[in-house]
Amino acid sequence: MKAKSFKLLEYASMAACVLSVKTLGAQAVYTDLDPDVILEMDPEILNIDMNGDGVLDFAFLNELYSTETTGWSFYYSYFERIWAGPKNPNNAIAGSLNQFTLSYGGLSTYYYPFALLQDSAINDTLEFQNAGYQRMASRTFFWSIGLEIWDQREGGNWYPELTDHYLGVKFLDTLGCNHYGWIRCDILDEGRVLIVKDYAYETKCETGILAGDTIGDTTVIVGIENNLFENAKIWSSANNVNIQLPPETLPVYCEIYNMEGQCIYRESINNTSTIVNLSNSSESLYIVSLTNVTGQKKECKIILK
Repeated sequence: MKAKSFKLLEYASMAACVLSVKTLGAQAVYTDLDPDVILEMDPEILNIDMNGDGVLDFAFLNELYSTETTGWSFYYSYFERIWAGPKNPNNAIAGSLNQFTLSYGGLSTYYYPFALLQDSAINDTLEFQNAGYQRMASRTFFWSIGLEIWDQREGGNWYPELTDHYLGVKFLDTLGCNHYGWIRCDILDEGRVLIVKDYAYETKCETGILAGDTIGDTTVIVGIENNLFENAKIWSSANNVNIQLPPETLPVYCEIYNMEGQCIYRESINNTSTIVNLSNSSESLYIVSLTNVTGQKKECKIILK
């Protein structure tokens, strides 16, 4: 398995969902890394430009290194680290810190990015750290030849293995607007392999986002060309979900989920105009997901009266 590199592709637009009652007020820009970027060797680095303005916002590093100490005995230390950090002090990653006093004096601080679950709120209620090197996962081996013993220490909220968890981030754009966003990652092989899959941010200043959310008044997908759903429309009226599709998208597989993640409707759509009645559902927010035979998708949040 070799690490994959990537470059940002041209933006391809995707039509906004039509929402009744009120709009959700958020505008999410989503970037899918295809293929996923894999960092499995030292010293592989991934830089991310969240909003495509040419300014790098965050970086990841897979690092291995060793040290030797001589004194009354000989010590050998071997370090394995998966690091994340902002590229400038105006940006930050949601996480905690641990400070402790060194035996020889002075203060040391470790930073640990949170491993957020899907739909976790990313906003100003979270604790954020702007340190350049923050430990997602780490493992250290200590060996003393004189004492002939091994010691192992590990740490990080992502250690030893997690899949489809999220970093919560915030960054300042060139116009002085602060954005919240997420980056979806896996940590595998006992903290030795990092996979970065996709990321998104809210375009509105000082507006939070849910981990994994790609939906807003306007959602831009990076790397998808000729999206057949470009002119599709989804909106609600009373207890009905209205779906209008271009003929070239058909057939379409439709799923509707409530905010608890339960699928309340699942059918194949073969008509350009479809009405799904949800009269047994309560007034709430729902997610409509459409998938065509080519694998292209469109998702939209709706509110039922």
